[in-house]
Amino acid sequence: MAHSDNTSSARRRALNMIWTAAGEYGFEPEFMAFLQDGSPDFYLNSIIGYVHKWYDQDILRQLYDIIDGALLKETFDGLLWIGLESCAFARESACRPVLAEMRAACAESFFAQQLTRSRQQWMAQNSLVYALQEARWRTVLGRPAGLKNPWEKRLFQELNYGGDMDARDIRNRTLDIFRRYFHFDGVSGRLPLSRLRRVLGNMTRKALPVRFTRSEDLRFGSSSTGGAVTARKGKDLRPISAAQEERDRLYIENCFGLPLFDRETAAEIDETLCTDRHLGCHIYFTDGRHGAPASDPLIRKTLRDAEAQRDKNLERFRNRRRIYRNSITRLARQIENALLVYPQPLKVPARSGRLMPSRVWRALYLNDDRIFSDTYEEEQPDFSVDIMLDASASRLQSQETIAAQGYVIAESLRLCRIPAQIYSFLSLRGHTVMRLFCGYDGKEKAENIFDYFAAGWNRDGLALRGASHLMEHSPAGNRILIILTDASPNDDRRIPPDRTDGRLTGRDYSGEAGIEDTAAEVRQLRKDGVRVMAVLNGEDGAAEAARKIYGDDFTRIERIENLSDAVGLLIQRQIEKMQR
Repeated sequence: MAHSDNTSSARRRALNMIWTAAGEYGFEPEFMAFLQDGSPDFYLNSIIGYVHKWYDQDILRQLYDIIDGALLKETFDGLLWIGLESCAFARESACRPVLAEMRAACAESFFAQQLTRSRQQWMAQNSLVYALQEARWRTVLGRPAGLKNPWEKRLFQELNYGGDMDARDIRNRTLDIFRRYFHFDGVSGRLPLSRLRRVLGNMTRKALPVRFTRSEDLRFGSSSTGGAVTARKGKDLRPISAAQEERDRLYIENCFGLPLFDRETAAEIDETLCTDRHLGCHIYFTDGRHGAPASDPLIRKTLRDAEAQRDKNLERFRNRRRIYRNSITRLARQIENALLVYPQPLKVPARSGRLMPSRVWRALYLNDDRIFSDTYEEEQPDFSVDIMLDASASRLQSQETIAAQGYVIAESLRLCRIPAQIYSFLSLRGHTVMRLFCGYDGKEKAENIFDYFAAGWNRDGLALRGASHLMEHSPAGNRILIILTDASPNDDRRIPPDRTDGRLTGRDYSGEAGIEDTAAEVRQLRKDGVRVMAVLNGEDGAAEAARKIYGDDFTRIERIENLSDAVGLLIQRQIEKMQR
């Protein structure tokens, strides 16, 4: 089994452990626990579930976000979970006696792993978190904590959280500990330089036998494995340091390709599009071309996985080539028939008719008296089509199908001489990534669409603003946008508070909030003259959300054989509306 298969399988098992302990299914946990070999830790993932079960998550999320801004956030995460394990165990073991056996087994496993390490690895292990973890498991097995340093002893005692604490107590006590022991103010995330040197001198960051992870790195697997992105959910849109901004931007660039626009232009686009509900987010346009090879092995693996997904997309298409070619021919014929029934009025310069102010200068300086416009019926269409593919992790099971569907639609439009551009969208690390496969001019081949792969989140509203920006270059008078989606907007960056709307706190970008935002952007596009429609191939439950977002302008594709008829009917309706 490939490494990506193992990773996604381990993540699914970790999620099931957490959900079972919490007694609640489907939520995205803030943390997951894995052993050094990548397998999920049963006891500690259960503890994560019990923390979700017993404690107010809004209060704890505030604590997680404060720690996320700290210079020593990995250390602080480890220390926090030493405390959370203590209080969650005390709270849950009162009604689940078997938990004590699970805890002891976890402690024994911790020490068993030490026996498998080389002497060099053992000598190198001097992490503060490791030392306190070891002390915790020694006490669980009835042994002395074994700490010699008085400072570590006091810290360890203070992390022995009791079962009577609530979420507010945990937050306040944790921040107080970090303030007194690490001079962490909870705001700037900085430590005095002298203190920083002293702390870092005792905290060599080595591999722990077990670790809690919260990661925003790109991880995805093949459609058959259900791989997913491991990312923190519900991050507030708050300022981050310029250094972190640059690291995130470079990560996005290395994973997805060089930007289409220079820094200054990109900043102007951000300033225009990333406002109100998307304040603090970024939008990143790329055509997928890469520069120098990345040195980060995880990024190199990401690129290899992306290439492997392209091979799978192409293999699926080739294996079903006859079906797809028939769909292309059938859809092209339907579009041509619609154009014959509803020919497009084509505006041309004329010496009489309606005055065209934009051409008056030609009469003054070029003696060109064709400053009026006339129209005549022409089979050549005066509209363009944009095809936007949802590339979030929720589409992992359908990557090959979505790539093929996008190609069928694009190739059908090309045969009908209709200008079309194709792109996908996903969001990661606060960046909505718009990957352009093919532009209106056709310089890039539609086959680039087989580069499509799914990962990350999907901030649909911001992606629609990005689509509006890309459509500004349309060579036609009318514009149609077709979105291949599951109508389930879901992003890890929260919607910021809006005092003008009476909302004093932020909201998760998911559920009704995500649907409302996406629907608002669809309405704005239609107000700007863009005809928006959607193609769904997700679960039946998405139909209600799709209706709220797109009205009646959507269709569901259950089998590829139905694609041409369903999409053909949608396009025909839009062509008909252009005549009204």
